[in-house]
Amino acid sequence: MITSNAAMKNIFEKSEKLITSWTLILPLLFFLYVAALFGTTAILQDGLFERDGYYHARFAQMMPERGLDRSFPWTQLSTWRENFCDKEFLYHLAMMPFAQIGHDPIFGARLFALLLSISVLVILFALLRAHHCRWPIFFTALPLAAGGLFIARLGMIRSHVLSMAILMIGIHFLLKEKWRALFVLGFVYAWSYTMPFVLLMTAVPFVIGKWIGKGGFDWKLPLAAGAGSILGLVIHPYSPLTLETFLTYLQVFSIGMQGTGTSGFELGNEIYPYSLPVFFNIYPFIVILVPALLAFVIFRWEKLTAVTAGLVFAAFFWLGMTAASPRFVEYSVLMLAVACAFVVRDTISVSPQAASSFLNKPQLRKIIVILSMAALVGFHIRSMNFYIHYQSKAAPPRYFKNASQWMARHMEPGETVINLFWDDFPDLFYDGARQRYIWGLDPTYSIREDHEKAALLERFRRHELFLDGSGLSRAFQSRYLILRAKREAGFPELAFPPFRKVYGDNSAVIYVVGQNRPADVER
Repeated sequence: MITSNAAMKNIFEKSEKLITSWTLILPLLFFLYVAALFGTTAILQDGLFERDGYYHARFAQMMPERGLDRSFPWTQLSTWRENFCDKEFLYHLAMMPFAQIGHDPIFGARLFALLLSISVLVILFALLRAHHCRWPIFFTALPLAAGGLFIARLGMIRSHVLSMAILMIGIHFLLKEKWRALFVLGFVYAWSYTMPFVLLMTAVPFVIGKWIGKGGFDWKLPLAAGAGSILGLVIHPYSPLTLETFLTYLQVFSIGMQGTGTSGFELGNEIYPYSLPVFFNIYPFIVILVPALLAFVIFRWEKLTAVTAGLVFAAFFWLGMTAASPRFVEYSVLMLAVACAFVVRDTISVSPQAASSFLNKPQLRKIIVILSMAALVGFHIRSMNFYIHYQSKAAPPRYFKNASQWMARHMEPGETVINLFWDDFPDLFYDGARQRYIWGLDPTYSIREDHEKAALLERFRRHELFLDGSGLSRAFQSRYLILRAKREAGFPELAFPPFRKVYGDNSAVIYVVGQNRPADVER
């Protein structure tokens, strides 16, 4: 018996030395891989999968000259025209130095996005290490197996990536019960992201779960997070317009929950919930992992600490939010990774003393480790197939680069151009900031400005009404219409007066509308 115990102790000591030797090597290799993954995409990619990145890049570049200007004339049919609020102020401020690199700000914006994406996973890894989770690099890598769309969202030039990093810092403060730090972080959130209450929305289910896990009800944590966010909205460079922005964001989800049939408006695809088969196709790892985690938590509930119970509740809260609107997947995936790591920390031990009570069969333990790694790698490879599609076929070059050069030669500075499609605005703003446009980024800003005109544009966009050139010209005080070239065929009336094509290439077309002087087509 003594010999057996000595042999067991020797095995564990050797295992510990092996693990220690890989403690620094594995994270280094992993983060080098992450840097190569997003860095290669940034260098080789012609365009952006998420077109809003063009808006953020150009806006960050223009910050030194614009300052805190509260007008935004680039969207004429929008509350932003006279009451602009930069709801992502700190995100743009952090990007600003990068956007000044060279003449074209997209390179610097991509570099900034690369560093921010890596930072999210570094903070996740540091969080797991700080709280003594086992195999932290495994759970840090777990999000990269969640799905190709999640990986794409992690690499976007958008402020939700900064929000992901801030949330992981907030989780650390929640676990440490640092309510003062949560107050400050809530304030930072309000200056950094469209939805300033993400930290509060995480703290509430965390505290409830912790209370159910018999850890007491610490009301200071959500109160501090919420109070910090509210103060951040009040003391803000764009206050009091921050309230209008927040109400607009709530209206976005109100319209999204109604669906296009009821609301009459189509928002971004990320707003509308996926059916289960579609969700499984995009995020199969999540669909498989969630019931397995739930079953394990129920089976081993008595082993979980109160904070782990809180993390599990917070993770399932964000999963519910993701079911309602898939744009919240970035939070649910990160929270799942954290929850899984803490559940494993609480329920699995590899110490010699506990070997007899848990999997006292080395071969079985090896099989579990091998299967877990194989699943992680396999789902990551599948995710990469989706990711490559998003970043290649779904990421064409800028649509209006050449058309914007034509507009600069033939139009007056500040002249308004009609864009029927609001999702064309980021490209137009990036390459054609010399001109003004009708609506952009999100139709909700236009709906709040003038519901009747916004509804008219939407009906034209969906071709529920034939385009009325003279009516468009009068309604929006514009004599030009711009479209992506591939959308031109959807409007056959463009071939007849009063429309006249004045520019066309493989990416974009420009028409004179109304009773304006004719012009020759330029290619």
